[in-house]
Amino acid sequence: MMFRIEYTDSAESFLLENVNREATMARIEQSVAMLAEFPFAGPEHLPDYPAATPPFPCRYLPLSGAPFTLYHMVDEPKSLVQLINIEWTAGDPRSHFRPR
Repeated sequence: MMFRIEYTDSAESFLLENVNREATMARIEQSVAMLAEFPFAGPEHLPDYPAATPPFPCRYLPLSGAPFTLYHMVDEPKSLVQLINIEWTAGDPRSHFRPR
């Protein structure tokens, strides 16, 4: 069964403002398509320090060949994967889940 994919405003804004290479966008799109089929891909996000702890349970999926990590929540009853955040891995880890 395929899950529906939704992007938060924050994730969508990040893509529009920070991803300008077609190859990188294609890699992100491939990973998101994979999440529709395998929503529990990637480990649970359980950081060691409080500043990087989200206010909700989520998973993360580092992208090979791109400096980004996708953070997503799975709502199994609704068959929904919500892409909640995209992190530039060289960025400030204290700002992962702050509203933009």
